Parts: sequence; C-alpha cells; structure tokens
Amino acid sequence: MTDKDIENLAEELTKQLEGSPRSKLVEAIIILLHARPLRTSEIASNLGYQTKYISSYLSYWKKKGLVYQDGGRWYLTPQGENLAKAIIDSYSNSRFKEMLVIAKQMLEQVKEPMNNKNEQKVEKEKKAVLSFIDSKTNNIVKKQQNKDPTVCIKEILEKLDDDEKDILLYLINKYKQWGSTYVYIDQIQEEYKADPGWLFKVLRQLQTKRIVYLYQDPKLGLRIGFSKSFKEKLNC
Repeated sequence: MTDKDIENLAEELTKQLEGSPRSKLVEAIIILLHARPLRTSEIASNLGYQTKYISSYLSYWKKKGLVYQDGGRWYLTPQGENLAKAIIDSYSNSRFKEMLVIAKQMLEQVKEPMNNKNEQKVEKEKKAVLSFIDSKTNNIVKKQQNKDPTVCIKEILEKLDDDEKDILLYLINKYKQWGSTYVYIDQIQEEYKADPGWLFKVLRQLQTKRIVYLYQDPKLGLRIGFSKSFKEKLNC
C-alpha cells in the first residue's frame, strides 16, 4: 500500500468517527497493538478502561477489518498496520510543525553583531519593555482577582451544549493564565487530544454564535480568538 493509500485510509476513518472525540481511544488501541500483540485485559489496564468496554470496541473493529484475535491476543491486520503508520505520521507532522515555529522564531532573533554602545541601548530598551509587560500583567492579574471571567458570561455558557462549553472554558482558562485572547488549533489538539473533525465542528458552531473568530495565519496555522463583542462581555 502506498503513502497515498494510507492517507486515504486515515481520512476515511476520520470521516466515519467525525463528531465524536472518543475516536482517540481507537487511535490509542491501534498504536498499542502496533507495538506488540496484547490481551484485552492488558489493553484495558494500560489505557485505564474497563475490560468489557475495550472488548466491545475490539469486536467492532474486528468486523471492520482492523484487528483479529489469535491465542487470546489481539493483532493488527495489514489494514490496521497501515492505519497505525498513518496515525504515527500525523503526530510526527504535528510535532514537526511545532518545532518549525520555534525554529523560525529563533532565526528572527538573530541580529548582526553590535558594538558596546548598541548593546547598552538594547539593554535599556529591553528593561523598558519588560517593565511595560510587567505593569500590564499586573493589571490583568488584578482584574482576574476582582472577578472570574466565567461569572460575566454565565448566561452564554448556559445556552451552549457540553462540547461547546468545554472548548470555550479551555479558551477562557488560557485567557485567565496568560491574558491572551487567542490560541492556535494545534495547541488545542495537542492539549485536548481532540479529533480534528469534531474540534473544527465545535469551533464553527462557536463562530456561528459570534463567540469566537477563526483566522488562517499563513505562518502559524488556524488561529482561534474571542470576538470583539465576547471580549467586552468578559470584562464586565
């Protein structure tokens, strides 16, 4: 099977599971079996699930042709092996993109050699910037201590479904921690371990409700931020 076939297979599985974050359990099982054959109880123990639950999952994917059982242990079929490689490649690519962003940031910091006078000037400017950032950070912390942002948007949260609420609270938590009103989609995927199809669907729902905006940054990827009207509500 070619790399293109593997890619098509992974895409097909994503479509089948779209709308459900539980698809990550499938990936976890496939990756474990890619390492070596395992009994149902071993998989359940390692992943922290009940054996009955894992057994039902394996029975389903056996019918789909991804796994088979022999001598009490589960193995990947050739189709399952190809899917495992596709999953590993997708995570490797995500990690590469993350490192690429850091590498570019490092290059942007490279400057021509400066004489002592310039170094002193830069040092003063750096102190001024740090002082400015510190004052802004203190203001943000004071605001957060005065009032929890979630209190200001209580009525909005009550109108959201569980998935929308989970993602929005994740974004607000980042805002409370760093004062930042936006994150990138790969950050959410990395920390949330969310299925891409499910995550994008939830974000589009929040965008439709004018709570967030989606912006495709040419360098850093899809950015998710609070809409102007929602930011005003956060600072009630």
